[in-house]
Amino acid sequence: MRIFIAVFSMLFILFGRAQTGREKRIDSLEKELKKAIHDTTKVLVFSEMARVYGGVDSLKAFQNGFKAIQLSKDLQYLKGMAISHIDVAGVYLDYFDIENAKKYYRIGNGFADKLIAKDSARDHVKIWLRGVYNLGVAYGFEGNVEKEIELASKTIPIAERMGDKMFVANGNTNLGIKYSNLGLYGKAYDMFTLSQRQFQEIGGPEDMVYHCLAFATCLANMDSLPRLKSVLDLAKKNLDKIPNSFYQGNYYGELGLYYGGIGEYEKALEALDQSYAYFESNPTHYYLKLLYQRYSDIHEKMGNYQKAKDYMLRYLNFYDREHSNSDIVGSYYRLAKQEAGLSNYRKAYEYLQSYIVAFDSMRVGELGKDMQQLEIEYKTATKEKEILALKNEKNEAALALEKRKSQAYLMAIIIGALGFLLTMGYLFYRSKLRKAQKKERMREAEVALLKQEQQNQIFSAMIEGQEKERKRLAIDLHDGLGGRLSGISLNLSKLDKDEPKEYPKKQLRKMMKDLDDSLTELRGIARNLMPETLVKFGLQAALKDYCSSMTGKDTKVMLQFYGSDKGIDLNQQVTMYRVIQELINNAIKHAKASEVLVQYIREGNQIDITVEDNGIGMADQKIKEEGGKGMGLSNLQTRVAYLKGDLDFHSEENEGTTVNVHINIDAA
Repeated sequence: MRIFIAVFSMLFILFGRAQTGREKRIDSLEKELKKAIHDTTKVLVFSEMARVYGGVDSLKAFQNGFKAIQLSKDLQYLKGMAISHIDVAGVYLDYFDIENAKKYYRIGNGFADKLIAKDSARDHVKIWLRGVYNLGVAYGFEGNVEKEIELASKTIPIAERMGDKMFVANGNTNLGIKYSNLGLYGKAYDMFTLSQRQFQEIGGPEDMVYHCLAFATCLANMDSLPRLKSVLDLAKKNLDKIPNSFYQGNYYGELGLYYGGIGEYEKALEALDQSYAYFESNPTHYYLKLLYQRYSDIHEKMGNYQKAKDYMLRYLNFYDREHSNSDIVGSYYRLAKQEAGLSNYRKAYEYLQSYIVAFDSMRVGELGKDMQQLEIEYKTATKEKEILALKNEKNEAALALEKRKSQAYLMAIIIGALGFLLTMGYLFYRSKLRKAQKKERMREAEVALLKQEQQNQIFSAMIEGQEKERKRLAIDLHDGLGGRLSGISLNLSKLDKDEPKEYPKKQLRKMMKDLDDSLTELRGIARNLMPETLVKFGLQAALKDYCSSMTGKDTKVMLQFYGSDKGIDLNQQVTMYRVIQELINNAIKHAKASEVLVQYIREGNQIDITVEDNGIGMADQKIKEEGGKGMGLSNLQTRVAYLKGDLDFHSEENEGTTVNVHINIDAA
């Protein structure tokens, strides 16, 4: 996907922002408030009015919300205190005041905990679900993905058991948005497809429009244009059922993105103009920022570099000036290209310099993000196993207790005379059971300590791998791409200094070739960091591509691929690719091998990977003593441990090296 196009997530608060008939609902609530006899009814009406006004009229939203809070406190109305605090938190979140949003969600959730402790009625549990889930959304806004996923995982299964289909559908759509923002488009696509079926079953037009526009952003990043058009058509069909919907502007913005993708630029500009008309009265609206970026993209494709540059500068200088590293990198690159198109070569050079600095910062940030994502997945898997183990233990204990009670009752009826002895025996048994349980708890504590030590070792190895990757990336950028761009800089400076009277076609052609070579090298670096072939076509294609690239006049790398890579999670495929990549590099760099054979064999859920070379080899004892310091053995062990596989080295001096990796996909 083009790095230039930014991803704006449409994270809306679950349960609370329906636009259909908003004005009618406000009128209905005003009438209901006037007729309300009981103060508890007034609390609920004030709270719902805060929810309805949220995102539209902040003054009325807060006025009604704080009225609900105060009245519920005066009445000591526990349900009202929970609902009103949660709804006020939602208003704060509408206006991106994250700290106050989290504060009021925590207060409301505390009241909700007390409410369901007294009465776990269905509507009370729904209040608790809404508060806990949206607290996770607030954490997500500030970048705490781990906490957001933790709270979503806590609430969605409960809603499923309750049969609350709307909660589950909204939750799945928001998880799709989160995966899309993390770049995990395959997982995002699966979540959106699931929630679309759910919304078609129980959702209204507003729900479908919200879902479709979120799904459209994901499909645009996947370059899935035919599916994007079908989703936008579904959005339009439902949008026509909603008079004066505030989603109109978003719809035409996504439609402009689609037309730009298929090359119908005039239609794209027409759609963007329709979208712009909805937002131009509010110059600080976040969607204008996205529109400036898309206008720039379309005008550049049409060859109007001046307009493209103007819109790009409006994007970068938007009032909030908040941009992700990837946005800044893409913007500087586009500006350099646009200035070059306008023959402003000095300015193009300056933007290229800014591009290099921003790109380096982005890679450092993304490496940290990858580490965080890996940690989230590890902790989530560990937690699920612990929960399952506790449930099994609880069920077994309950079953054993029932059995003992039945036996005790039966023995008491049949052998009343032996009641005293039976009681003494039962007490003695309970004493032994308590001792056994105490011993089991001590054993579990020791296992937990060992797990913590293992986790610390894995984390240390991951940090070491990150530092090596940063060092390699710095060398590639400095020695390769940096040198080429410096050459382009010198040529541009010389061209500017010489002030040629005639059009310097030959020099410009050479500089454009150097620039193309730089971009090729940049793509090579990016492909090495995250191979595009693997993401698009799978592990087999990526390995074939990599083995071909490593084959030269002095080295031959052969691949034998038996079985399929279908059904294997993308993260697992990436980790397998990294393991094989590291083993091939070791064979060529350290073992000085001239021939390397890579075998991938899959039978069902069992995968065996073998990398064999004819290099200088090393004694097995020496590998154990030195730990494979130069070969990155700790990083290999970390990656294989992540896959929950086994790693085996066999090597003899002057006889070559064979490395076997065995992986069980179910375990991974």
